[in-house]
Amino acid sequence: MGTTLFAIGLFDININSDVFYAWVTQVLIPVLPKNSVIMMDNATFHKKQSIQQVMIDAGHMVEYLPTYSLDLNPIEHKWAQAKCKKRALGCDTDIFFALNMV
Repeated sequence: MGTTLFAIGLFDININSDVFYAWVTQVLIPVLPKNSVIMMDNATFHKKQSIQQVMIDAGHMVEYLPTYSLDLNPIEHKWAQAKCKKRALGCDTDIFFALNMV
């Protein structure tokens, strides 16, 4: 929301539509304010009908960013900040998230 990250998950697997669907239904939807607009990039699994439908059924609107729109995708900026901080700390991903999730 705005500049605050929420519903964060760290997955040590490849994300596919099943994993994303589980995260959407179990993590994201329960914490979203009513009538939210969910902006997603064009990853194939984001566009699966069952994923779109569960968001719509929960009362949210789904919108997609234009193709190759890194500047419009705020998560890309957050990941850049996180990668820079991780490099500065000189630690692996698990330790970085353990330090920064407290």
